[in-house]
Amino acid sequence: MNITPITNNYYTNYSKTGYRYAQNNTLKPQTPTFQGGGINAFSEKKFHKFEYFLRVISNRFLDRVESQTSKQITKNIAQIEPTSSKKYLNQLDAISRYYASNKTIDVNIEDKILEKVAKGDKSVIFIMNHSNQRQDPSMLAVLNSLLVEAYEKSGKENNFPIPKIILNKDILTSMNPTKRKAFEAFGAVGVDANIHNADKRYNARAFLPIIKDFIKDKCNIFIFPEGKLAVRKEMSFDSRFQTGIAELINKALAIKKEVTVVPVGFSYGKGKNKTLNGMQIGEPVVFKRDKDVTTVSHGSVLKSEFGDKSLKDFFSKHKDENDVVITSGGIPVRNKEATDYIKGILSDNLEICAKEANKKLKTPLNDNTPEIV
Repeated sequence: MNITPITNNYYTNYSKTGYRYAQNNTLKPQTPTFQGGGINAFSEKKFHKFEYFLRVISNRFLDRVESQTSKQITKNIAQIEPTSSKKYLNQLDAISRYYASNKTIDVNIEDKILEKVAKGDKSVIFIMNHSNQRQDPSMLAVLNSLLVEAYEKSGKENNFPIPKIILNKDILTSMNPTKRKAFEAFGAVGVDANIHNADKRYNARAFLPIIKDFIKDKCNIFIFPEGKLAVRKEMSFDSRFQTGIAELINKALAIKKEVTVVPVGFSYGKGKNKTLNGMQIGEPVVFKRDKDVTTVSHGSVLKSEFGDKSLKDFFSKHKDENDVVITSGGIPVRNKEATDYIKGILSDNLEICAKEANKKLKTPLNDNTPEIV
């Protein structure tokens, strides 16, 4: 693995992340089935207080043992102004590589999906599976770094959508003020992630400026749609996939002509492969609205063995069409009822990516596999 030092105004003596990759040779609504997953509103409220208390204690402990160098870096980050500029893009790349550490990633960069996104001049929603709450943030940093590189190659250093990363507000409010400002400087936006007791007014205030910027193609949105349900492994993936992002897309389509969603699957090695991680960047899923009709592209459904059979059957009938009308029983779905269909299509595409990422870990890397440097 080639390791190169990062040196700029903010970070010194940290290693550039090394990435390895291996070359990879009748629609029904999937309605939400979540009924609480064994957690009622009362128990969630009690557990939430306990969970938040543990977050605060953990953060205070980490603050005490944190090195002075790391604290200084955090202070510098907190002063950064998020703008669509070359300076911010370079800072975003540096901090992404810092948080990504020295990961070894098997990622399908040969598909050049991020390059297509960067050239598209449109804001994009990235959805990711929440398979490991401890490691997912660093994998998100890897994704951000790869996206930064794509914008640089496309000559968009001074004209790119800045990231907005949707996460549980407890993560931010439990931090010390300086660290919280540092996270917010690189796009972190806190929302109430509770299942039963979410503060809808708080979330509306948090989402409103993001939606406005997204519609104007000024920001990309990054979100883990499973949210807190990610820990409920006994539930099906579709049941864990919450409807919020589909609702946002359906509402955005009332104003924005099209919305592009890129699903990204994360997977982590175990045992002998514990140092290897898998990332699968899925084919963009493009939703469009034409009067009373909502259309969608195939995404990764037709290309993967892991696609849901009903969706495979539906899209196989329209494989020569770039934009397929979402129908139920052969009748186009009304726009106000499209949310559940959007959710089902996105859930299947994200699950495909998660399984494809996991499949990478079962295929040994060739010693001649090229590296991204």
